[in-house]
Amino acid sequence: MTLTSQRNILLIALGYMVVLACMVSLGCSDSAGPDTATPATIHPDDSPDAPSLPAPTEAAPTDDASTGDGVASLTASLSDPSAEVRARAAQKLGAMGELAKPAAGELTALLADEDPSVRRHAISALAAIHPGPEVMIPLLTKLLQDSDPGVQLRVLHALAEAGEAAVPGLIRALDNDDAAYWVCVVLRDIGPAAKDAVPALTAKIQDPREEIRMQAILALGAIGEAAAPAVPEIAAALEDEHVAPTATFVLGQLGTIPADVEPAVRANTKSERPGLRTVSYWALARVHPDDMELRREAVVELVARMKDENPQVRQVAARALAALPPAPEIVIPIWEEAMKDADATTVYHALDAMASLGAPAVPGLVNLLQTHDQLQVEVTYVLGQMGPEAAPATEALAELVADEDMHLATEAAVALGKIGPAAKNAVPALCAVLEADQEKNAHAIILALGRIGPGAAEAEPLVLKAMESDDKALAVIAARTLVEIQPAASPETAAKAVPVLVAGLADPLPETRIAAADGLAALGPLARDATAALEKAANDDVQFVREAAADALKAVR
Repeated sequence: MTLTSQRNILLIALGYMVVLACMVSLGCSDSAGPDTATPATIHPDDSPDAPSLPAPTEAAPTDDASTGDGVASLTASLSDPSAEVRARAAQKLGAMGELAKPAAGELTALLADEDPSVRRHAISALAAIHPGPEVMIPLLTKLLQDSDPGVQLRVLHALAEAGEAAVPGLIRALDNDDAAYWVCVVLRDIGPAAKDAVPALTAKIQDPREEIRMQAILALGAIGEAAAPAVPEIAAALEDEHVAPTATFVLGQLGTIPADVEPAVRANTKSERPGLRTVSYWALARVHPDDMELRREAVVELVARMKDENPQVRQVAARALAALPPAPEIVIPIWEEAMKDADATTVYHALDAMASLGAPAVPGLVNLLQTHDQLQVEVTYVLGQMGPEAAPATEALAELVADEDMHLATEAAVALGKIGPAAKNAVPALCAVLEADQEKNAHAIILALGRIGPGAAEAEPLVLKAMESDDKALAVIAARTLVEIQPAASPETAAKAVPVLVAGLADPLPETRIAAADGLAALGPLARDATAALEKAANDDVQFVREAAADALKAVR
C-alpha cells in the first residue's frame, strides 16, 4: 500500500475520531444514530467469495397463480439454513422482476445476512424488483434501528457496495427523518461516486439534529472535489459548536478554507477544547503545506496532544500527523524529544504517524523495537507495512525471527518478506530457524525467503525439503519460493515445482489454490503441462482462485 493510499484511509478513520473526541470534550455521550453507537468505517469483506451461482434463470411464468406460488416458495427459501440456497432464492426472485415485490421485506432482511454472497444477491434482487422508496425506506430504517452494530455494518456495507446505482434512491431517502442519518453514512462510504447527492447533503447541514449535520458534512468530505460547491455552507457550520470540529476537519480534507473563515480556524488553535484545537492545526497545515512555520506549530501541538488524558484526543493527534504530507525534517526532532518520556499507550497510538514519514522514521522505529518490549509486535508490523523503505531495520528484525513469542517471530518474518530483496542479509537468520526446527514458523519463513528472491538462493536445500512436507500449504509455498529464489526460471526448476503446484490447485484451502496458480504463472511457458489443471481451476467456486487461474493460463500458454 502506498503512503498516499494510507493517508486516504487515515482521513476516513480520522473523521470519526474527530467527532468522537470533540463530543467528549463537549460532554456529549451520544451523537450517533437513533439508539445505536456510531458505526465504524465500513470496509469490503476480506473473505473469499462464497460459491458462485449460475446465470439467472429465465423469468418465471406470468400466470398469476403459478407466479404467486413461485414467489411464496422462493421467499420461504430465503430463510433456509444454507447460504447457497438463500443466495439462489434471492437471485431467482430478482430474475422475476416486479412480480417478486411481495418478497421485498424478506429480501431486505437478507441485507444483514452473515454471508457476503447472500447480501450481494439480495441487493441485486431488490434493484431488479423496484419496490420503490415508500416500501424500502421504512424497511431499511427499521432494520437499522432494531439491529446490533454488527448487523448495521453488514446492512450499510451491502447498500454501499451498490455504489453509484444506489445514489438516486438514497437521495430520495434523505427526505425521510428516520432514515437520514443512515443515508448520510452510506453516501459517505460510497464516496466520490455519490457526487449527485451533494445538493441534498448540503441542505442537510441545516438539519436541526446535530448528528445529521455531522454525518452530512462527513459525507461531503468523502465525496471530495465534487463537493466544492458545499464549502461555503460547511464553513458556515464553524459557528455551530457541536459540528465545528467536523466542519474544520472536512475543510482540511477538501484542502480549502475560505479566506473569510480562516481567522476563525486560526483562533480555534487556541481553543480550550482539545479536539477542536487539534483538528484546527491539522486543517491549517493541510491547506497550507508550504508554510513550514505553520507546519512546525501544528506538529508541536499534535505531538503534545498525543499525551492528552483523553484517549480519543490522543488518537486524533496521531492520525492527524499521519495524514499530513510528510515533513520528516520538522516532525522527527519534535517527535524524538516528546517520546523520551512517553508512556506505552502514547507510543502505541504514535506508530501510524511515524510510519507515514517513510524511511526517515525507521531509526526511531528500530529504537522503539529495542526499548519497548511490550510494543515489539506492533512496531514490527508497522515496519513491514513500510516495505522496502524499512530496509535499515533488517538486522533488528532478523534478531526476532527466532523469538520464543511465535506472534512476534511471525511478524518479523512477514516484515522481512515485505522489505523484499533489500532484506537479503536476514537470510542466514531465517535459514537457521528452519534448520533448527523445520516445522517452527515454516510458512512465514519460506514465504519471506521467496519474497527476498535470488538473494535467498542459499536456502534452496531447505526449500526443497519443505516441498516434501505433508502440509500441502507449506509444500505449495515452498514450490513457489523455489521459483522465486532462482535468478531465472529453468526446466530443472519447473520439473521440481510443477507437480507440487498442480497438486496444490486441488487443495481444500482457497489460499493454497491461489498460491499454486501464482507459482505456475511465475514459471510461464515452462508450466505448460499444468494447462488442464489450470483450466479446471478457472471454474473454481471461489472468485479469487478463478482470477488467479485465469492469469496463470495466460502466462503459461
